[in-house]
Amino acid sequence: MNDNTNASSNGNRNEFIDRMKERLDDLDEKIEELKQKGDKLEGEAKKEYENRLHDLREKRREAKRKLDDVQSASEEKWQQFKDEAEHAWNALGNSFNYFKSHFK
Repeated sequence: MNDNTNASSNGNRNEFIDRMKERLDDLDEKIEELKQKGDKLEGEAKKEYENRLHDLREKRREAKRKLDDVQSASEEKWQQFKDEAEHAWNALGNSFNYFKSHFK
């Protein structure tokens, strides 16, 4: 019975990791699109855009670090790291949405 629980837990873990990787890949494409839009700006608007884009990329790196933690975590710790990764993803999503709404 314990083997089934571990298999199920590993399956959930792998599904979570795969889902987060897909989300990060999708976000990378969106960030690249935003960068191309920002290349058309000039002056202070461009500086502000680049600063906010830099912040967004930093949050993306943090989400990736949390995902790396989930991948390398022991079975006992993976749920804690999963929760932290989800929190980082939510913060990233909020930053991305703010960025998009600020620079329409």
